[in-house]
Amino acid sequence: MNDVEHQVQKAICDYLDLRGICYWAVPNGGSRNLMTGTKLKREGVKPGVPDLTVVYCGKYIGLEVKKPKTNSAPGRLSKVQVEFHKKIEAAGGHVEVVYSLEDVIKFLDHLMISVDKEYKFIEDKWWAKV
Repeated sequence: MNDVEHQVQKAICDYLDLRGICYWAVPNGGSRNLMTGTKLKREGVKPGVPDLTVVYCGKYIGLEVKKPKTNSAPGRLSKVQVEFHKKIEAAGGHVEVVYSLEDVIKFLDHLMISVDKEYKFIEDKWWAKV
């Protein structure tokens, strides 16, 4: 994760903490020695898992944090990430690729509009884009 992505993810985590939203980071990145990598793989670490796991209104949401466009192009998903995200969607969860804290705020606000007073989702596709 580059420094810009790190700063974006940190801001997102600060916001989720302030809102009291259940989430955790998935530290899949970084370089590891062969023995540690093998051990983690046996323990269930999977490539392509989103950076943050959020449980919001009873739903699984993966947040994939990517570098926003700066002087260089924005971050893109790898083939492994695309495939794993499809697997999450097929299981009934959702993965949202975000480039800023503003993206997360808009997405979560849209989810709140999509639920009724009993927190039951009104739409079949509860993650429908704004």
